[in-house]
Amino acid sequence: MTPEILVRLANLGQPRRPGRAPARLSESVLADPVAATRQLEALIPRPVREADLPALRHLHQVVVEVAEELLEGRPLDFGPLNAMIRASTAHLELVVVDGSIHYHLVWDDPSIAAGLARRLAEEIAAMESSRLRRCARSECPLLFYDTTRSRTQRWHAEDPCGWRERQRHRRARS
Repeated sequence: MTPEILVRLANLGQPRRPGRAPARLSESVLADPVAATRQLEALIPRPVREADLPALRHLHQVVVEVAEELLEGRPLDFGPLNAMIRASTAHLELVVVDGSIHYHLVWDDPSIAAGLARRLAEEIAAMESSRLRRCARSECPLLFYDTTRSRTQRWHAEDPCGWRERQRHRRARS
C-alpha cells in the first residue's frame, strides 16, 4: 500500500518547480474551501466546507510532524493523530458473497479530517517506513514513497527532478 494521504498532506504548501516552469511555485496550505477541495480532491469524497478547514489544517500539521519523525528516525508520537481518529466509529454488517456469509466494517466518519486521519493510520500501519524519503535533489523539499523493487528511487519524480539532477551532473563534468 502506498501512503498517498501521508505523502500528499506532507507535501502540501511545499514550493515546487514543475517541469518547464520558469520559477518555483508555492501555494498556501488549505487556504479556503475551494483551494482545499482542489488540493485534496483525489483523497476526499465531497467538497471541503469552511467548517472543515481548522481540523484539516491541524491534520496537515500532524502529518508533517509524523513524516519528519519517520524520516529522521525519531520516536513516533501518534497521540495527536489518534485523537483525531477517535471521532470515527465503525459497525459490522453481514453480507453474502458467493453464497458464503461474511462481515465487514462500515466506517462512520463525522468529518473529512476524521476520515482522512483514520485512512492515514491504516496507511502508516501498512507501509514500510524505510521507503519514505525526501527527494535527493537539494532544491526539492518534496517527500515520496519509494515503490521500486530495488529501493533505489532518488527523486520524487523523473520530471523535473531526475532530469534536472542528471543535467547538472553532465554540465559539471563538461
